[in-house]
Amino acid sequence: MHIFAGLLMLVLGVGILALAIQGVRRGWLPNGPNGFRKGRGVFRHENPIGFWFFFGLYVAVGIQGTLYALRVLSGQVPM
Repeated sequence: MHIFAGLLMLVLGVGILALAIQGVRRGWLPNGPNGFRKGRGVFRHENPIGFWFFFGLYVAVGIQGTLYALRVLSGQVPM
């Protein structure tokens, strides 16, 4: 069970990091309810402060989730 939970958390953490990198390339990051629809979210050219806030938030959550998953997979964190 630890392996499944660790792998799932690893996929989610890396996915959030990929979302943040893709957001920098496109200039758009999703946020809020139904935020993955195009047109919703925050655009870099319209709201640069909000865009970089959400970018930092996504990077922090992605790194934390990835590191936690690696600790679960290595057996350092009891589930």
